[in-house]
Amino acid sequence: MPKELSRDEAVDLMFRRHYPELLRLAYCLVGERSHAEDAVQDAFVALYTHWKGLRDRDAAPGYLRAAVLNRCRSRLRDRVRERVAPGWQLLDVSLVSSEAAVVARDAGTRLVQAVRQLPRRQREVVVCRYYSELSVAETALLLEITPGSVKRHTHRAIAALGVSMEVEL
Repeated sequence: MPKELSRDEAVDLMFRRHYPELLRLAYCLVGERSHAEDAVQDAFVALYTHWKGLRDRDAAPGYLRAAVLNRCRSRLRDRVRERVAPGWQLLDVSLVSSEAAVVARDAGTRLVQAVRQLPRRQREVVVCRYYSELSVAETALLLEITPGSVKRHTHRAIAALGVSMEVEL
């Protein structure tokens, strides 16, 4: 990121570049668009507020991902305390036929339910690796675990999803 940008310009540029990706990450974790939007917007507000204290401005996208992840975790903890069902909704899928749409929606619903049943760390790794398309190293950095742990959690999650979805691996 160019050093000569003001705080307003830099955060605006990062918002335009990273908002869609961060919203998808948050949505995968919390399952509700409004809560996902809140988590992402809160992360950008925190970045804006603490901009002067940021030592490495090039690390700001990682800071944002970590902030979104932490806000999503907090939201999920709140749900557990409130004992509120997550109410996952699937994104609309445009398919050729209504039969194909029903089959795809059913498979998508089953997959979302299976991912929700994974232990927290496995669920986070799956979302980071396969939905946000982060590398093993990026996932490890974001979740503050070792690359070996990312691989182990990924392997276990895929095995568990294979059993849940009744797929032979």
